[in-house]
Amino acid sequence: MNKFRFFAIILIFALFISIQAHAQVHVGVYPGGVLSQIGVGTDVDKKFFGEARFLAGDVVNYVLGVEALGHYNVSRTEWYNLHIGLMVGYTDADDGRIGLPLGMDFKPISNHRQFSILMEGTPLVANGDLTLRASIGLRYTFRKE
Repeated sequence: MNKFRFFAIILIFALFISIQAHAQVHVGVYPGGVLSQIGVGTDVDKKFFGEARFLAGDVVNYVLGVEALGHYNVSRTEWYNLHIGLMVGYTDADDGRIGLPLGMDFKPISNHRQFSILMEGTPLVANGDLTLRASIGLRYTFRKE
């Protein structure tokens, strides 16, 4: 089974569980140049929220990995949330990674605030090297009504 199909199955499974449980859970897709990410986590509008991200490379870069993130919303409004957090992870290309994500969730549709656009920058250390990762993607939060 190829990596895309594997991560698509994980995303579909997470969506199914979220809908069935009527939980306040978000899912996100963050395409990237080297590693794309699929995230599943708690409600992004809470003061504290967490997320697990599954990383997948592409045809040229076959890296797979997982990250756990804990976030704190510094500012929450109807239109956006600003957050800072801590990320720890592992890929098969490094012995572990740690980072400090700083991001913004922008909610552009006034009558559909569950949908947001994520913009995030993460200074991270992997294999002893300090790098900066930029992420942009889409999030959707399933909420109890």
